[in-house]
Amino acid sequence: MQLSEINPLSKVKSQLVASLSQKKMRTRYGLFTVEGRKGVEDLLRYGSQYPLEMLVMSNPDELVVQSDAIAGCIELAEPSLRQTTPLIASVTDSEMKKLTSLSTPSEVIGVFRMQDEGKRDLRCLPPELYLILDGVQDPGNMGTIIRTCHWFGIRRIFASTDTVDLYNPKTIQSTMGSLGAVEVVYTDLCRLIDDNPDIPVVGLLLEGESIYATPLPETAFIAMGNEGKGLSRPVRERISLGLTIPPYDSGHHPESLNVAIATAITLSQFRK
Repeated sequence: MQLSEINPLSKVKSQLVASLSQKKMRTRYGLFTVEGRKGVEDLLRYGSQYPLEMLVMSNPDELVVQSDAIAGCIELAEPSLRQTTPLIASVTDSEMKKLTSLSTPSEVIGVFRMQDEGKRDLRCLPPELYLILDGVQDPGNMGTIIRTCHWFGIRRIFASTDTVDLYNPKTIQSTMGSLGAVEVVYTDLCRLIDDNPDIPVVGLLLEGESIYATPLPETAFIAMGNEGKGLSRPVRERISLGLTIPPYDSGHHPESLNVAIATAITLSQFRK
């Protein structure tokens, strides 16, 4: 890639990139942003299901030299996109501040196309561990859970339709580059469970069997609930094994654990 091929970002494209901080605009255009060189590089590396549309850089001459992943982004993008999108664009530092959702702007923003959901047949899933998110609302928790699943080799997350948006900028930032390594599917959780009767449902509850003293299945839907309300009643009714993470001091402890922390502890036990 030649630096001469990097053109200033047009006003129209600048408005597009800035608008993607809003869910309704992400949905309208089918695009989302990833900020920071590492996040962009990792999604290029792991996320082939997310085609690259555009790179916006504030210091392109330095970034292209320092990053092989970014330097090779044109080769990674689909040929059809090259004809319709100014794939590489530059902005000034002050312009980058208008585009970023971060308090401290990064040097690069990648614009990627959302995964095509389409109609999926979720019946007869192969026997493995899956994570179910039932109404998780905090984007930071969502992103951390995705990163944790990547660490523990959980390849697919099923989320209820009222779970926080996968492409929320705070979610993307919290994944720390793991977005492309873990598939997130929004679906009707009860139908998913009913369509896969051979996969047990393990639910994390405030009252349940100790996760440290209970034999754990090798195949399961591991269900984590909303930060304040826990698992919804329909999902709770389908649990075949209820687990809890007991506090160290039964007489002195907070009301509950953060859902992302609880997920990490749970997956660690399952993978032990």
